[in-house]
Amino acid sequence: MLEKIYTLSVKAFLGLFALLSIISISPSSSLAESSLQTSPPATGDTVAIITTSKGVMKAKLFPSIVPDAARNFVELARQGKYSSTSFHRVIKDFMIQGGDFTRGDGTGGHSAKGPGTTIADQYDSRLTHLRGALAWAKTSAPESIGSQFYIVHNNAGAHFLDHKENSGPADGYTVFGQVYEGFPVLDAIAGSKTDGSDRPLEKIVIEGVEIKIIK
Repeated sequence: MLEKIYTLSVKAFLGLFALLSIISISPSSSLAESSLQTSPPATGDTVAIITTSKGVMKAKLFPSIVPDAARNFVELARQGKYSSTSFHRVIKDFMIQGGDFTRGDGTGGHSAKGPGTTIADQYDSRLTHLRGALAWAKTSAPESIGSQFYIVHNNAGAHFLDHKENSGPADGYTVFGQVYEGFPVLDAIAGSKTDGSDRPLEKIVIEGVEIKIIK
């Protein structure tokens, strides 16, 4: 299954971003940063510790808001599916993508339910594509989320990927977490040299993902 998070060319994205960023950074915009999303984790919150060959990133997950989406990541991590995988697709000022544990090239993976399975999108307007947002990659088809995820790199976010009110069930991408620590690592990965297919020339390894509950 081909899991790409967009069908735009990079040039088209940059042109579109130049227009959308004017909206996304406006303090009065409905796309303003959510305090719920960006606040530090509190007692009882679920966090993911993503250890990579470039360092460690920590992300707060939102199982109480998007339970199915968050649970899929938690279970895949606890199954060890992300250990020794890589970030196979990197676009500076956009996002870094990984989680393909079967093929490693963006065409594989599956949900925590087992081989050949996927899950549906799950949206909430309080969760948006801010810098550091952790979200599911998929195809344009409904219920096509497997195991591949991405982390938004751009300082102004990538809000054109958000689900719009009254749009279709597969229009937009599911945000289920938010990086709160390790932004220099995100920058280092996003700044990696890549080939014409956005694959890093130097393999960037996800050594493992540990799930913890804040006590």
